[in-house]
Amino acid sequence: MARLFAPVQGRLRRDGGRLLTAYGHDLSLPWWQGAELGFLEDRDAARLAVAEVRSRGLPFGVHHPLVAEPGALWAPFWLAPKALERARALKEAVRALQEGAALGAAYVLFHFPWPALVSPSLDLPALGWRLPPEAQAEALWPRDALAELSDEVFGVLERAGGAAGTEVLLELDGPAGAFYGSGGELWDALCRRHPGIGLCADTGRLDLLGRTHGFRPLAFLRSIGLHVHHLHLMGARWERGENHLPPLPEQEGRAGYAPAAAMARLVLGMRPDLPVVLEVDPRTLPPADLVRSLRYCAALGGGPEPGTV
Repeated sequence: MARLFAPVQGRLRRDGGRLLTAYGHDLSLPWWQGAELGFLEDRDAARLAVAEVRSRGLPFGVHHPLVAEPGALWAPFWLAPKALERARALKEAVRALQEGAALGAAYVLFHFPWPALVSPSLDLPALGWRLPPEAQAEALWPRDALAELSDEVFGVLERAGGAAGTEVLLELDGPAGAFYGSGGELWDALCRRHPGIGLCADTGRLDLLGRTHGFRPLAFLRSIGLHVHHLHLMGARWERGENHLPPLPEQEGRAGYAPAAAMARLVLGMRPDLPVVLEVDPRTLPPADLVRSLRYCAALGGGPEPGTV
């Protein structure tokens, strides 16, 4: 059975015997084996979320930022044009690792590279990519410069994670041709140099990256699969602008759908115990279909459902 982690954002609330996330995930359901906390509305909501998941004996991680501070960036500004801003981003990440470790988080996850590096040859918004205002021209970061900076970031995070005693995860973000236009070689090289860093693959995002950079998501995952320690699982239909869809068996193999289940099976085949965060919006399905999706996603890793043995 896949180790399903619930995404916990905003603020948890009680509804009778249920404990609901802001989007409606019920932490009382038996399929959850952990939680990923991030973008909580304030420090009090973060404290309560940590207390609730710990009281249930659930392992948890932090998706940076833990608290959605007003005006805060989505991720540390790793690729800022000025060295002072890049140094500030590294300090921000180190502080987040220390804070996560103090709370008892098993890992802290950041998006990398960030922000988007825009190629003039790609109409990314037309392909479904909503660009952040911090996006920059790809030409500002040639491959060698990007590789050198990335090596520095990986090194700092690896040392900080080791000192804090928590795992460092980097979610594949972008777009950036140096990372996604060459079959995963740069990811592979960086992770081999820094084994203390694990990658997080997002099934919907990776499908979109494949569309923008001309690769097949499954082949790309095979090339970096040994470094993938974490999975964000969602369905998507980018031509329709739909993402964060709860995966269902009838989506498999259908034209237009991201091959989410196939990606999940691939990485779980390499690393059966990795956390699978079900990054979906449960409001898009009626309750019966949502339960069916939970059962289906849990079964992607094989093994019996909870409570059946």
